[in-house]
Amino acid sequence: MPTQQLQQDVSVGWNSTQYMMLSLLQQKRPLSVYAADHDLPCMPSANQWALMEKAVVVLSPFEELTRSVSAATASAADVIPAITVLKRHLSSEESTDAGIKTMKRTLLEAVTERFDYAETEPIYSVATLVDPRYKERFFTSPDHQELAKEALVREVEIMERKRKAGREVSAEEPPRKSPRRGGVGCAAANGSFVSLYDEILEGNVV
Repeated sequence: MPTQQLQQDVSVGWNSTQYMMLSLLQQKRPLSVYAADHDLPCMPSANQWALMEKAVVVLSPFEELTRSVSAATASAADVIPAITVLKRHLSSEESTDAGIKTMKRTLLEAVTERFDYAETEPIYSVATLVDPRYKERFFTSPDHQELAKEALVREVEIMERKRKAGREVSAEEPPRKSPRRGGVGCAAANGSFVSLYDEILEGNVV
């Protein structure tokens, strides 16, 4: 049987508390046997074990969402939906345990305090709005939806101005002569480059 060590809590670790409680629950029977054999003065009671199991359930979405938004394929569009789902989970009244209710309320206040700005931050709100998976569904306020739409309009206007300015500059500049090259022509080379670029983009579609 492989040797297993208990996980310690780390104050700077996002999910270390959950991992610590999970490791305790996984080793509950061996710990109980060891405590009985060695007359240890302090071991969790049955109620404390049950409370620990409920706490792990509450913390599980934090671990899942941390993995999700930290993945190589994650984007800015994933932030607001993740926060909204997490807040909904913490707002649910599934448990009747007073300690779990207090824990969820404290976590909800902390999440709200730290991440409520995301819905009014254009880098997140615009990304969520234009993502076909999410659109405006995960905004928690109609006002935030409108702010996101206004930010999107501003971004489109800026892009359009830049496009027009670039076109005007190109029209003013005289055409440049390209040196002759052997083998594959410049036009074919440019076409191949665009084709490869499109292939890479299609390969990254989720």
